Amino acid sequence: MRIADALRSRAPRRAAPRPRHDAWLEHYWGERLAAIEVACAAGGPERFALFGDLDTDLWALLLTREYLGYPNIRALLPDDPDPALQELWNGTSGVALAAQGAAFYDRLRARFAEHGARDLAQARVLDFGCGWGRLTRFLARDVAPGALYGCDPSQQILDVCRDCRVPAVLARSDNVPERLPFGERFDLAFAFSVFTHLSERAHLASLRALHAALVPGGLLVVTVRPPDYLRLSPLMAPALRALGADPDAALRAPRHLFVAHPAQDSHPQYDGGEMTYGEAVITRAYIEERWSELFEVVGFDLLIADPYQVMVTMRRR
Repeated sequence: MRIADALRSRAPRRAAPRPRHDAWLEHYWGERLAAIEVACAAGGPERFALFGDLDTDLWALLLTREYLGYPNIRALLPDDPDPALQELWNGTSGVALAAQGAAFYDRLRARFAEHGARDLAQARVLDFGCGWGRLTRFLARDVAPGALYGCDPSQQILDVCRDCRVPAVLARSDNVPERLPFGERFDLAFAFSVFTHLSERAHLASLRALHAALVPGGLLVVTVRPPDYLRLSPLMAPALRALGADPDAALRAPRHLFVAHPAQDSHPQYDGGEMTYGEAVITRAYIEERWSELFEVVGFDLLIADPYQVMVTMRRR
């Protein structure tokens, strides 16, 4: 199934999943979850705060909805899109995908606690390139209702996000944005696996738009592909060859390496003209040289659950 076909049949997975996790959810956390289950009966976005003190991995598992018990919890939490769409969009699905998301989410919260100017409960947060909301939904328990936002250039995947009831303000952004589609300014913006795919023109435009949308001192957290990705992905072979006989030496310089995906109408990130979506590697020297006018880089993080997504935390100048 192609991505375009999966998007056309985008109905969330509403059929009851296999009850794989009910027994041990009940065995170890039954009393705590039973209390949340009762409190969720009334519904409403403010109920997401009830999950605030749960361990991140438990929260991630609940978000998969791969259990039959706790019907009030399942009714409150967002639906998942069909596993086939998850795999086409993200490479995996279900618990495995949730584990990758949980690792980024945990580190994102830690960096905002360390470098942010306020608590997440008082912050306005943007998921830039939110897709179907796989990471947006993690923040629903931390951020006040109405203060969580998401944007994406693909209207089809935004429709999936809405159909799945992700509790965020959603809007379509441009592939090469001059500005973001919101009037609000944000304390935290994050972009997971977005700058890993953008052409140089598109990623610099996105940085400028995000800079304008952040409050002074606001944080931007993005992921980039490390140089080793050039050898991992066959798609990057032309970029690797272009580095010459000593690619490791060449990669010590500021470099943005990009290979575009085919410009096809069926591609969800193609809207005619220049193809600005593909595979990208950005060196540390490039980040420190080209991004420093807009942002102060405050740290790099390895995500062992997904080692080809290097997390960069930056503060708006």
